Amino acid sequence: MFNSNKNLRLIDYQHSYFYQQKRKKQRRKWLKFIILFLLVTSVIAVIVPFARAATFNQELPAKMSSVTENPLIQGPQLLFSHPDKRQRATLPVDITANIEVNGLVAYARIKQVFINPYNSSVSGEYQFPLPESSAIKHLTIKMADQVIIGQIMEKQAAKAVYQQAKKQGKKASLVQQQKPNLFTNNIANIPPLSKVEVTLEFIMPVNITKNSLSESVFNLRLPVAITTRYQSIYDQKTFDKPNSEALFHNAKEALKRIEYNSEVLPKAIADNHTAISISLNAGASIRTIKSASHNIQTQALDNQESQYLITLQKQQTTAKQDFEISWQLKASYEPQVSSFTEQIGDEYFTLLTFFPPESEQVSTLSRDIIFIIDTSGSMQGSAIAQAKASLQQAILNLSSEDSFNIIAFDDNVSLLFTKTQMATNHNIAQAQQFINHLQADGGTEMYRPLSQALVMAKDQQQTAKAIRQVIFITDGAVANEFELMQLLEGAQANFRLFTVGIGAAPNGYFMKKAAQFGRGSYVFINNSEDVQKQMTALMSKINHPAITNISLIFDNLVHQETEVFPKKITDLYMGEPLQITVKSKLPITSMQAMGDSAQSPWYQQVIVDDNQSSKGISTLWARRKIENLLDSLVTGADKAQVKADVISTSIAHQTLSPYTSFIAVEMPAELLPITAKNSAKNNAIKAKYQMNTLAKAHENLMVAMPRTALGWHQQLVIGLILMLSAPLLLRIWSK
Repeated sequence: MFNSNKNLRLIDYQHSYFYQQKRKKQRRKWLKFIILFLLVTSVIAVIVPFARAATFNQELPAKMSSVTENPLIQGPQLLFSHPDKRQRATLPVDITANIEVNGLVAYARIKQVFINPYNSSVSGEYQFPLPESSAIKHLTIKMADQVIIGQIMEKQAAKAVYQQAKKQGKKASLVQQQKPNLFTNNIANIPPLSKVEVTLEFIMPVNITKNSLSESVFNLRLPVAITTRYQSIYDQKTFDKPNSEALFHNAKEALKRIEYNSEVLPKAIADNHTAISISLNAGASIRTIKSASHNIQTQALDNQESQYLITLQKQQTTAKQDFEISWQLKASYEPQVSSFTEQIGDEYFTLLTFFPPESEQVSTLSRDIIFIIDTSGSMQGSAIAQAKASLQQAILNLSSEDSFNIIAFDDNVSLLFTKTQMATNHNIAQAQQFINHLQADGGTEMYRPLSQALVMAKDQQQTAKAIRQVIFITDGAVANEFELMQLLEGAQANFRLFTVGIGAAPNGYFMKKAAQFGRGSYVFINNSEDVQKQMTALMSKINHPAITNISLIFDNLVHQETEVFPKKITDLYMGEPLQITVKSKLPITSMQAMGDSAQSPWYQQVIVDDNQSSKGISTLWARRKIENLLDSLVTGADKAQVKADVISTSIAHQTLSPYTSFIAVEMPAELLPITAKNSAKNNAIKAKYQMNTLAKAHENLMVAMPRTALGWHQQLVIGLILMLSAPLLLRIWSK
């Protein structure tokens, strides 16, 4: 018997299961979308206030720095602190500047008078910006019957003097170097309505630039401008914990009040006056003297037109801008040597300045050039591209009289030629192909390529007098810096080393010191657009050594009693004067200067004129001796003895070092400043600790490393959100 089909009921289980799973997938997709939307919304809600406040935090210091640093701290000033923030600070009322320029050294003495306008005692901060390579000699602050005198002492002794003065209730301050070109000194309890007189003495170098005609121009700039200074009513702590959009809005309003509210802006006194007098002794005949900032008048003081008295056309002028002056020397077909002297106690100091000939007709020396290019992994990216471009540009600047070779290195060394070859078109074409195939990879092993360059054989066609020049193109990412410097120090070959720093952050310390040990110079190329300009300038410079292998010969009576710095005298290049400092126990009346020029050996008898005296020579000599002492650590000098010698030299000549500090102490006006009477031996005994590494001493003196940590608030919040949401997301996605 069969059942009727009408009573049958068909159920498709497969079809039902399919739609159930489809609906579940749709629900999960919507759930994922909703969770992601909520997470993104939460992230935005939390991060935006941080980001905007952080942005403002970065903008605010930039804006504030623009109104509290350059150009607003353009001249030494005394800033008064007053309980009433709306009170106007008083700016300098009188500035007198006397400058002596001898050769390439300027000794400045600036005297300023400030007035405390308040009826109560206030505190002040004296700020004085200086060129980065300047050196403070004296700082004296007079207030009524009290004097604050600045001096250099050993760091531990300076701290002891400071603590003792503090306990005795005296005014004392460890003068702080806020930046390489900005020093500050805090002064407490300035009497009401009293006059404050500040006298600052320092030495600074004369800068040398090139004009449009490639002529050497000597420049000197003195910061004297007095500008409006902003006083903030805004507390930076407000931004330490931003928590809302309203806070960001209020902060912007606060900045507007800081910038535009006239009640909190101190006004410069209208009749600030500056008197400037410059005694210029260039050491050679002067062609022109100009000032781009002020109207000046000049008066020749000798028949050779090498000495001038320079003053302002108006005896006093309003301090509206920094004082700038420049001069050019008359062209000479022969090198010139000038001399200046200074006597400190029973010691004599001599400064020699070598001026190269200013003539394009001077023949150039043949060169045997070896290019070393770093192709290690640290050079990947833009660094290797810049390095290759630098090398290709340098190759194009070779002359037919030059011989050359290329060494590329990472873990291994690759040579273009086995020895240097003349710069023919064929060899240059080979070099270009060699450069094009270079790639950055592997480790960094600098010792082998550098040692090979120092002993590499020379092309037989090259003259025996051709000077070996090594151009090292690298980011300097090495750990064995001092091993390399020992190699350079102990090398017997006659060579010159020029280092070219490539990349965003080359090892500037190694690059500079290596060039110094190799009697060359250092060039830093950060922007790819500057490669051609920088390399052309370097090659043009080293292509024109006017005098090489310079040496000095003294009279037998004083020869054994002289110390000459730098120990390794560099070559004299066109457009770049050279300075040498000498200390002697007896006065030097004459010496012989010898060297090599392109045509023949060079010789000049230098007569030292006792009347050509100059301040600051002993300071220059001391700074170079301190640098030489620290460099001696590379060759294994005793650390304790080096430290003792550095301290004694620093104190004796009042110039800063890694082991000394500049301290200002109050004392009765009739007393002389404290002097350091400890011998070098006693200083060594009293030293409680020494440097841990060779690098530490050099880094303390030469290098300041940048610190960066931006945007950490946002990164922290994002990281926390992702960590908390990760388990939930994994659970959802795994279903």
